[in-house]
Amino acid sequence: MRTFKLFHIYLFIFGFLYYLILPLLVVIVEGFDGYPGMQHLYKNFNSEIVFPYTTWVTIFLLSFLAGSLLPLKYSSIKLKAKTEWVIGARDIALISIPFFLIGQYTIISNSNNLFKGYQVDYDTDFMGSIATLNTFFLFFLLYNKGKEQKDSGSRFIELYLILSILEFSVVLLGLGSRMYIMVPLISYIIYLIDHQKISFKKLFFRGILIILFLLGVGIWRLGDTNFSIDALLYIGVAEPVFTWISAESMFSMNNLPLLAFPSNFLTSFINFIPTILLPDKTDYITQLTILYDSPLGATNILVSLIGNFGLLGSCFALFCLGFLLSFIRIQGTSLFLKTYYYCLCGILPFQLFRDNISIVNKMLFYNFLIFPFIFLLIEKFIANKYLQKDESNS
Repeated sequence: MRTFKLFHIYLFIFGFLYYLILPLLVVIVEGFDGYPGMQHLYKNFNSEIVFPYTTWVTIFLLSFLAGSLLPLKYSSIKLKAKTEWVIGARDIALISIPFFLIGQYTIISNSNNLFKGYQVDYDTDFMGSIATLNTFFLFFLLYNKGKEQKDSGSRFIELYLILSILEFSVVLLGLGSRMYIMVPLISYIIYLIDHQKISFKKLFFRGILIILFLLGVGIWRLGDTNFSIDALLYIGVAEPVFTWISAESMFSMNNLPLLAFPSNFLTSFINFIPTILLPDKTDYITQLTILYDSPLGATNILVSLIGNFGLLGSCFALFCLGFLLSFIRIQGTSLFLKTYYYCLCGILPFQLFRDNISIVNKMLFYNFLIFPFIFLLIEKFIANKYLQKDESNS
């Protein structure tokens, strides 16, 4: 496989530039001073961190690239073809409809919170539930589209899945969330590019329109009607800049360890347990002991990495992440793994760089891997039972 087909490399580099380099440039040139929230960026900035910061983030990027490129050495190894069990469109509908109904109930129950942006305090559990459902339907959609042979009802089910994702995305936009709708959007775009169903020219112009729309939503959610160029640029940099405050403060407030024990990372898998079974599950997730300031909420990827693994340990963690993504891309020939790869691509440029590790892990391993795999096994088990019954009757 050629390097340009490793889409995760380009998405990671975008996130690296957007969340780790752009904020540093903004603070160096003292841009957007006086805009809401920017005082937090300049209040405790220490120019002495610039050199060690740029050195280590460069090493982190090289570590990820090294891990991503290493599997190319083994890309010529051919795996034995295996018969794959593929879920039909009808079964996808049967699996997803209960979750669709749960989504409708959740939306109706929280109708008072809809379309108010950040002007009111929203229910994080409500947003989290809708975002999770959006990821489930994304996997079902890409899985159904990726089938080589379309079964009866496939197009109807595809339309139903698309409309469901659009509904959940509109709800998320109404809550002021742009980042969570980027996951299905990016994953779907990567699928289209990989299957040569969209040209880069069309993607470029449509991408500009989408970006302008999302920036407009950002101005709206602040209750600001001034749609000036400066306001649009500010909204464009506000997300990575406010997230970067946590990384900036971490470098200023700590003697960063070379290695650390990842207790926060390991206990974050408790987040996989449904809330109904363990309502206080967050109490069992070990908090990061490294010092940092996060006045506006989001946590930069560097805090999660260095707080869990240390500087050298973070290099190894990013190397493993790059290796895993390339291995799945190159050797994952099944429809399930292909779909999984597209979904992972949706996480990389934004969510990976801004959400705490318990959320990222849940997306990586639960929403896009364990959950759909369980339903694949259940469907296969039921189908095998029917086949055995038919064979015995004949």
